[in-house]
Amino acid sequence: MFELIGRTRWDQAYDFLTAGEPSMMLRILLINTIFVVLYIIRRARSPYPIKEHTVLQIQGLLLLANGLILFQRDIVQFLGRFI
Repeated sequence: MFELIGRTRWDQAYDFLTAGEPSMMLRILLINTIFVVLYIIRRARSPYPIKEHTVLQIQGLLLLANGLILFQRDIVQFLGRFI
């Protein structure tokens, strides 16, 4: 496992995450921050706890949003063929 981490091309990962304007890393950080702030506001204002299936749906939505940001270029290129 540690050998795999040592062999990773970190320079390519850095280039991938800093691509775009604003950078992909900044967009992911921003969307995650928005979700956390909304979660904190919800917890502070509501006396009722969030249901477990709702939390899982929100986490799934956050993963989907992060995936869309990571693969935005590929998705736009794929959809461009049909539009």
